[in-house]
Amino acid sequence: MTSGPAMDRVLAAFARSFNERPELAEMTQGWDRVILLRAHEAGWTRALAVRAGRLSVLDSQETPSSADIVLEAPSDTLAAIFSGELSPTEPYLDGTLLVRGSEADMMKLDVFTIMVWGE
Repeated sequence: MTSGPAMDRVLAAFARSFNERPELAEMTQGWDRVILLRAHEAGWTRALAVRAGRLSVLDSQETPSSADIVLEAPSDTLAAIFSGELSPTEPYLDGTLLVRGSEADMMKLDVFTIMVWGE
């Protein structure tokens, strides 16, 4: 089980990597979204925000109760996905990773997956 503080470090590194890629900044211009990550077994929720072409990790006071996109999975799965150790495709297909959001947002996430993980 991945602790909340460990996930905070993973997400901070992911945000730095995301923000260093100009093509992702270009793709996310005008696509302002909040992405909620839930790991029920670990008892934590974290949130990411895409605003003005940049990705940021929201602190606990900023974490909303609802979001545009919700990703739910065991904490180790979320940590592996956001650290680049695991492609999200397999846990999504086997039902370990649950994703909720609009069809358009889901398509955008698919494109990010291809760009970040090379699928």
